[in-house]
Amino acid sequence: MAEWAAIRYASDHVLDYVKLDEEHAIFEVAVPGEWAGRSVGQIDIRKRYEINILGVKRHGRMNLSVTPELVLTGDMTLLVLGEKKAIRKCFRI
Repeated sequence: MAEWAAIRYASDHVLDYVKLDEEHAIFEVAVPGEWAGRSVGQIDIRKRYEINILGVKRHGRMNLSVTPELVLTGDMTLLVLGEKKAIRKCFRI
């Protein structure tokens, strides 16, 4: 619980965190400003950081059918899965 609170409240763009094991986690994070207006395919998060986007939430609704063509907006949050160190690096946590 202490680790969750530390991660959740240390960064204003982390909305939730689920530890899967010592190395892997699922984070709900705000879309970085520089990604807004770009597609998932353009960002290529899987190849660059080895992180998977499990879903996108917008206006309280979760979309689990994420395609490379999906254009991200600033009012979305991402549900991402990967190694904690890769996620921390990617999202500056």
